[in-house]
Amino acid sequence: MIPKIALVLLSSFFLKTQDVKHDFYVSVTSIRHNAEKQNLSIRIKLFANDLEKSFVDEKGFGLGILKKSPNENVKQHIEKYIFSKLSIIVNEKLINMSFVEQKFENTERVEEDLIICKLEASNITKIDSIKIKNQFLTESFDSQTNIVFIIANGMRKTLNLDRKISEGEISFN
Repeated sequence: MIPKIALVLLSSFFLKTQDVKHDFYVSVTSIRHNAEKQNLSIRIKLFANDLEKSFVDEKGFGLGILKKSPNENVKQHIEKYIFSKLSIIVNEKLINMSFVEQKFENTERVEEDLIICKLEASNITKIDSIKIKNQFLTESFDSQTNIVFIIANGMRKTLNLDRKISEGEISFN
């Protein structure tokens, strides 16, 4: 009897550590326009465990980032995912973004580990309007919220996007 109880307790412990959950599902994307350099700097923060689950759900394989032994092509997989889920239209023109870097921010609690991706777009002289489509993690989490901060023309604007409303537009006129 005791071995069965121990087995149940141990298996529930391991299952919980492998399927880490938190109370809310959110990503944060910051977009800054630098008029002098004529570029956009884009910074994306995602929970690592949510991204891992999304890859398993959508692609059928994990990235290995929770086990601290990432898949050898993890950067390419994340880059492809980011570009498939994010689009930015400035002044009614789709912009080309380049992937600058990604880094992992580890904490003591796995559910708080972050992946931070930086992107950049050039030749953006001014912004009259900006339209953002952000579908990060909505394929896996019904309550996923994607907060987008846009700083341009001396103003800070915010979009709250989710599964039902995945795109929004802001006018700076």
